[in-house]
Amino acid sequence: MAVPLNIFIAGGAGFIGRHLVKALLARGHEVYGLAKDRMRGKVLEELGCRSIIGNLLTNGPWERAIEKFDVAIGCTMPGRRGQPPTMKQVPDLLKSHTDACSNLILAVHEGMLKGLILTLGVLSYGDHGEEWVDEDTPREPIGYGRFSGPAVHTLAHLAESKRVKATFMFPGWAYGNGSWFKDMLLPAFEQGQARVVGSGENYMSFVHVEDLAEAYVLAVEEIGYSPPPEERPVPQMFNLVDDQPTTQKEWLSVVARALAKPTPPSISVAESVQQAGELWTESVTCSLRVKNERAKSMLGWTLKYPTVHAGVPVAVGAIRKER
Repeated sequence: MAVPLNIFIAGGAGFIGRHLVKALLARGHEVYGLAKDRMRGKVLEELGCRSIIGNLLTNGPWERAIEKFDVAIGCTMPGRRGQPPTMKQVPDLLKSHTDACSNLILAVHEGMLKGLILTLGVLSYGDHGEEWVDEDTPREPIGYGRFSGPAVHTLAHLAESKRVKATFMFPGWAYGNGSWFKDMLLPAFEQGQARVVGSGENYMSFVHVEDLAEAYVLAVEEIGYSPPPEERPVPQMFNLVDDQPTTQKEWLSVVARALAKPTPPSISVAESVQQAGELWTESVTCSLRVKNERAKSMLGWTLKYPTVHAGVPVAVGAIRKER
């Protein structure tokens, strides 16, 4: 194997971040995680990486520490964990996320790192019905995509203007052992509260979090082991989804079968807005059939779980083993 890379990650204590830290360490790389406080720092240390106390939104020692790394990764999400955001919060959360990503780009530039990876999301494309979506599809953000989608052009322009080699990741609905899948969806099934929203015929693009982490590792190594670009690097965009988009109704049926539970009944969009909020309802009823060919061809990404039919039973089994 090549010389291990030194990786800086913001958001390492989150759902995607935890799996990414494990995957990077398993590949032999050195990982340092940015933590807002000592408690989050301890979480990172328990995962096996070294913690750096700081915040992307605040100037501090982390900006000087970053100079010793090869690649930086931002997989932070705006808002507070466990507190569903509202539509009124969108402008502030969008600004917060944009500022955090911009500060990371500027720190990578000043520290002369080889490049960075930023995390956005497929909901930044908006609703496209039955049409297929690739990285060149125009973005009309909807739902949780409203926090990041409007910033794509701004962040890409900033990275290019600073000659920073940047890779933008657009994960689908990431499921697995943790986050909304473990803490919200499965309990909803157990309590008989899971629901199909609307007709349930809208397409959703999913990805098992372990496959997602593998794509990040490949992107990190592509940046870290490539020679410096001779010309101004153009930001690369990758959709990270499995091979088979599925309807919302089928998705919930797959989860129900894995749990040996009945398929959930339906509620109207209006009922969902009242119960779960407008942003969640927009997100879960958005129709997206997302392509993943670019990540496969350019990163050499292969999927361990190419469909939710393959991945959901494994994810449910992993969660049950912990109980």
